[in-house]
Amino acid sequence: MEFSEKLKELRKAKGISQAQLAADIHISRSAVAKWENGLGLPNDESLKMLADYFEVIVDDLIPNQNSEQILVSKNKTIDQQKKVILGFSIGCAIGLFILAFIFVEPLRDVLELLGLGAILTALGIFNMCGNIGSIHWYNRRKVTKEHQKAYCLAVGLGTLVIGIGLIIAGVLQALIGIEEGAFVMMGCILVGLGLILYAQFKYNKGLF
Repeated sequence: MEFSEKLKELRKAKGISQAQLAADIHISRSAVAKWENGLGLPNDESLKMLADYFEVIVDDLIPNQNSEQILVSKNKTIDQQKKVILGFSIGCAIGLFILAFIFVEPLRDVLELLGLGAILTALGIFNMCGNIGSIHWYNRRKVTKEHQKAYCLAVGLGTLVIGIGLIIAGVLQALIGIEEGAFVMMGCILVGLGLILYAQFKYNKGLF
């Protein structure tokens, strides 16, 4: 039995909800949901609190050490990927700022739009690869492991569409006019938000 299953079993045996468990040991509800969905492991301090709370030993919480170590390794890889994608996004944004400021005078007025678009585009690609951990501003506690890839694909695609829309809008606004850029930006935002909302209601059973 994996940690996620063991934790869920202990919680249900005690007759408490995820919210109650989170409140009792002073952590967030999303952390409990993440653990029970098999999307991560608690740190040593949280493991000890869980063991004390359920009156078991830590070894009982993590009976299958090999599979859990694989999960830990996977989570570390995702964390490293998040750092890489963050660095890449920041680098792209800074690069756009410098290039636009030096070589393309009309783009100087839309640097913020281009930078935000670059960051959202990179984040969207990262999310589409199945890295649910980076979707930190969306409530995802009801997304199951079975639906994780589809959820990440839809949310990531929505984020990607918005990011590309901001970049295109910025270029159009600088070279043609504000109205054309605004039209493209609003269209892409509506399409992107539509994909994100679709993912929320289909795989997360709503926004809250």
